[in-house]
Amino acid sequence: MSDEYYLRRYRLKVGRGTGTKIFELVPSGTPGTKKGELALIIDGLRITFQVTHFAGNAFSIAEITIYNVTRGSTNQMLGDGSEKRYEFISLEAGYDKAFGSVFAGQIVNVQRVLEDGGATQGVRFFCQSLAQRKDQVLINLTLSPETAPVQIIEECAAPFGAEIRFYGDFSDLPRRSRGSVLQGSPTACLNELSATYGFRWMVENDAIKIIRNGFAMPFSGLVITSGSGMIGSPVVSDTEVGIRYLLNPKLKLGDTIKLESMAPRFEFSGAFFYDVPRTIGEGYYKVNSLVFAGDSHGDQWESQISCLRLSAAAQAGISERATR
Repeated sequence: MSDEYYLRRYRLKVGRGTGTKIFELVPSGTPGTKKGELALIIDGLRITFQVTHFAGNAFSIAEITIYNVTRGSTNQMLGDGSEKRYEFISLEAGYDKAFGSVFAGQIVNVQRVLEDGGATQGVRFFCQSLAQRKDQVLINLTLSPETAPVQIIEECAAPFGAEIRFYGDFSDLPRRSRGSVLQGSPTACLNELSATYGFRWMVENDAIKIIRNGFAMPFSGLVITSGSGMIGSPVVSDTEVGIRYLLNPKLKLGDTIKLESMAPRFEFSGAFFYDVPRTIGEGYYKVNSLVFAGDSHGDQWESQISCLRLSAAAQAGISERATR
């Protein structure tokens, strides 16, 4: 297994207009943060989290709990004091040599947590990606005839206030001979355009990905095997595969990964009727949904990946490019 996956790390930031509070777990010997960069650092507290990134026209959500903070910090997080409660949150997690962002968004609700008969206390945050709040802004735009489809898509996505990234070839999309009227929520407009122009879109933290149907991302270089961090056996169905993997913040929605497994678990009716090759499930996949789940002081610290199998043509092209 790669030496990247040793020594857990996390950095949890909660913020509002008046300042930021940071909770951080770092391995001993890790260089410190620049003076003045952070408002406050509190080391080593236990956190648990489940961050879910959806593909297919949806947003990211997160449930994050931090335990045994001071009473004053608890009151601030709950909004029980004179100051307004925290509004924004971000979580970076991973390992000493594989560390990065897994969520950035807004705090929707906060809950006090009592466990072990009240001996263990915590604060739980229910969060959503920042883009979801921006979806409440209504669009009312009229675009001129012959406006490029890419520009129409950009106008729909602009209210999210996030970076817009296009993947695949959109140059062959026909222009509309009449003007385009965009009305309603950005989500509704993008859903209509995705059906018209043949693409999928997804919001991941601070970026919107627009992916043309049939496009396969370049191979990320991540080969998932039992020796590289896979937990247990992958679960293979007719069209997709579910994988548990050590927590890796480099994984992103839409990424192309390669699966190699000698002991997959298959779950489809065909297993009763025809011979299933031992290598079933091996090949290239697109990350369709992604969950980061962890307990800084427990066993769980993993990525849960749901992948769609790429077509034979796409797999052949990726395989050729990957071996050049």
